[in-house]
Amino acid sequence: MKFTKREIEAVFTVGIIMALRLMGIFLIIPVFSVYTEKYPGADLTLAGIAFGIYALSQSVLQIPFGWASDKVGRKPVLILGLTLFTIGSVLCAMSDNIMELILARVVQGSGAVSSVAIASLGDLTRSEVRARAFTIVGLTIGGAFLIAIIAGPILAAKIGFDTLFYVLAALGVIAILATIVFFPKIDQDQDKKETFIEEEAKVLSMLKVPEMRKLFLSALIISFTVNMFVFIYPLSWTGLGVAEGDLWLMYLIALIPTALFVYPSIRRAEKGGTLRLVTHGAWALTAVSFLIYPAYSYFSWILYVSGMAYFAGHTVLQSLFPAFLTQRVGQKKRGATTGLYNLSGFFGAALGGMLAGYFYQLNPNLPVIVALSVIILWGVFGLPEPPGAITIDE
Repeated sequence: MKFTKREIEAVFTVGIIMALRLMGIFLIIPVFSVYTEKYPGADLTLAGIAFGIYALSQSVLQIPFGWASDKVGRKPVLILGLTLFTIGSVLCAMSDNIMELILARVVQGSGAVSSVAIASLGDLTRSEVRARAFTIVGLTIGGAFLIAIIAGPILAAKIGFDTLFYVLAALGVIAILATIVFFPKIDQDQDKKETFIEEEAKVLSMLKVPEMRKLFLSALIISFTVNMFVFIYPLSWTGLGVAEGDLWLMYLIALIPTALFVYPSIRRAEKGGTLRLVTHGAWALTAVSFLIYPAYSYFSWILYVSGMAYFAGHTVLQSLFPAFLTQRVGQKKRGATTGLYNLSGFFGAALGGMLAGYFYQLNPNLPVIVALSVIILWGVFGLPEPPGAITIDE
């Protein structure tokens, strides 16, 4: 089934807005751990806190932002969140020590609009094409990630890591302008009489549905492992003697399979009804990436293979699960429900980022062992299944 003109416009607009905002975050991810440990008063544990506390701030505010978007509309809430992100980025640039950076990252993370963007895309696309829509947006973000991975280490080496946060702020401003000018109108069927507490209780009641529990848990695990991975990955390369300014090449090579194969495989699976197989295959790739990771100390090329496996598997899962979620929930509760989904994800990211620094300081292989154990247990207890025709009642 083909996209309608409205769906194409929606995918393009939401993808651009999300990519602009996330490109800023992606610029600092590949070098965050190697630069923040150099801040006055910092060690790897505090660097991990600075890394993860952004996601903690995001997790706390996902449900309130999602609920607000259900009530007052997606667009104004997106603008508010992007504005907070921009202000926080400026504060990060002005930070002189690790504690100031940690506090500024709290403000930067308070622009919790991921749930709003996911809900918007769910509002504007039919269930038959939603997995593809989310995959295209995911690949748009992946493209931003690829550009940022290349540019981040180079820019940090040329203009300084702290100045890089001003680039984040500029991207935030551009995202705000794009939202104001291009974001489509969404007709929402809303009940203004329900309070936040009443509606939150209804959303939390979805935890009684086994497949919804799996989706929320999966969001936590995906984000937990990705922050573990991107925190230790640059440290492993610099430990082998790679300069910070050259990290972009390692990431570029690791992302080649993601760029070439992820969207075609999901498109084929959606048409052929084999999304379950793709989901399990992506899980296996993430498990393999951590399983072989410790061998890099003997064979440096293992880091390339591990990165290829992880980023490909992660991109598939990160694209499919929001699509599964929005197909199970009607429009009226979509913002609040995706808020809970993203709360789980960002809470996992916060744990992953904060614990990665602490574990790495104890033993460089400990984050790998913990992440692999979590992924194996996740597979044992069950991955989310592609949804059928049933949608959870409004």
